[in-house]
Amino acid sequence: MSLEANQKLPLVSIVIPVYNGGQYMREAIDSALGQTYPNCEVIVVNDGSRDDGQTEEIALSYGDRIRYFSKPNGGCGSALNVGIANMRGDFFSWLSHDDAYVPHKIAHQIALHQNSERPDAIVFCGYELMDATSKRTGDMRPHAVLKKNQLETPMLPLLRGLIHGCALLIPRKYFDEMGSFNEALPTTQDYDLWFKFFREAPLIYDEQLLVRSRVHPAQDTHRKWHQHIAECNELWTGFLHKLTDEEMTRMEGSPYRFFSRTAKFLAETPYSEAKKKADELAAERLSKTKISIIMPFRDRFPWAIEAMQSVQSQTHINWELIMVDDGSSTPCIELGEAAEADSRIRYVLQPPKGPAAARNNGIRHATGEYIAFLDSDDLYEPQKLETQLQFMEENLCLLSHTSYQRMTTEGELLEVIHSAKLNGNIFPAVIGTCTIAMPTVMGKKEVFQSLSFPENNEIGEDVCLWIELSAIHRWGGLDTSLTRVRISDQSSAFNPQKQVVGLLNIALYCMRHEHLAAHPTWINRLVTAASRILETPLTNAATDSRPPVEAPNPVEHTTDNIETDIRLDKNHPLDVIYRIPEKVSKELGRAVRKIRKAVSG
Repeated sequence: MSLEANQKLPLVSIVIPVYNGGQYMREAIDSALGQTYPNCEVIVVNDGSRDDGQTEEIALSYGDRIRYFSKPNGGCGSALNVGIANMRGDFFSWLSHDDAYVPHKIAHQIALHQNSERPDAIVFCGYELMDATSKRTGDMRPHAVLKKNQLETPMLPLLRGLIHGCALLIPRKYFDEMGSFNEALPTTQDYDLWFKFFREAPLIYDEQLLVRSRVHPAQDTHRKWHQHIAECNELWTGFLHKLTDEEMTRMEGSPYRFFSRTAKFLAETPYSEAKKKADELAAERLSKTKISIIMPFRDRFPWAIEAMQSVQSQTHINWELIMVDDGSSTPCIELGEAAEADSRIRYVLQPPKGPAAARNNGIRHATGEYIAFLDSDDLYEPQKLETQLQFMEENLCLLSHTSYQRMTTEGELLEVIHSAKLNGNIFPAVIGTCTIAMPTVMGKKEVFQSLSFPENNEIGEDVCLWIELSAIHRWGGLDTSLTRVRISDQSSAFNPQKQVVGLLNIALYCMRHEHLAAHPTWINRLVTAASRILETPLTNAATDSRPPVEAPNPVEHTTDNIETDIRLDKNHPLDVIYRIPEKVSKELGRAVRKIRKAVSG
């Protein structure tokens, strides 16, 4: 963009309010007049200085190079308003009398504005810091605090304290449409007005440091410190109440996360009352979030009652417990009475269809924003829901799981399993390495709307769903033990037969779904693990009906249809399925036959 033809360039009004500015104002005016941008007007407003005429003398010494106005003392906001009322420009640029611009400040920001093709955008930049002697003491680079897309998110840079009024270039339209500075606010009139503007204006951030901002003891924020703190507390508390859910979500992903992060920001300031309010609003948002807990059960009433009581002991009290009775042999009077006594407990009865169908049924009944799961023989720690919900909200997780602690059937505590180290984008490795435990999972309700637990499997059905979800979503992993998982020799994780059936069920499920079948290396791990559990080494061909083969390099297998690939290639790694015996149990036999049928076509 050329800056040579003045008549084609927008006029920029640089407004300099000044009170007793004899010590610094000449440096400010000189920097305004020294701009490389050729179409500027410099307006100096004397706010009733009491320095024996020194301020006026300096201003008048510039003659018609500046436009000079004098008024009774009314504060910085009133002086700025006089400048705005008299400006002729298309853009407003504020320059404090004790600060200075670098020579290309206006030219650079106008070029950015015009190149953006956003005529209503506000441009802002970082700034240098200097002391009373004009010595540089540091700088403020907003891009060191927030990413560029965040810096151009309406209001976010303002509400993270990254906006300096003199670093802005503002289209005149905002003053015409929304008004000017509130003269009743001696020290916060700037942020009060920027808040109104930034709710509407697109933002353009520039990484260059185009302003030199002076810090010295004579500034109003230092001279009127206690008044300034009270004013800021009131200002920021007002911001928190004025923002809409949509605005907070746009800035930080959710209202809770906005309040939480604003509280952390305010903790680094003297604005303790505003910080307290932000904490209160964050806690209020969290407490209003409803969690639906799905707990299927069949008989085993003493454990189911204990599990229910662990939910009732939660520190987060906004929950509903959906207990799905999957065809118990007799009704449980105590569970029924608990449902009648606590309106948060719902008792759903269904014919015996298995845990997957029971969970899916529970999900259909859920009314919470989040869904969590609990097996009837497991327990929640009291802070489970509160801690995991806060973790998910803070990290914008749609899906999460935690670590857990094992316990015996008698409730004796055993080791902690740090399963939550599995987190982030875990697909496709999760196919062969899933350690996610059912009662540790929590997710947004919408996550479970399009996918459900496969109901044709009673072992491994949870892992099948975790794998499906992992192909779509990242997992948040909270490495804190928040659940107690009961184990016995009949648990799927410890009973060899159930473990093998589960592994084969998962492998078969993956083979039957094209987007999962495209990852044979990980599916092979499941089958190999099943083989090892039954102590049938790959090199043992004594009972083989086929000769042993050496698994080829997995990288060579990139087919989109694993079953077709296996029929054509006898050396596929899944050939290990032919080494697994069928006669260990009827259930295992059925699983082996199913997967062999899939392999052989």
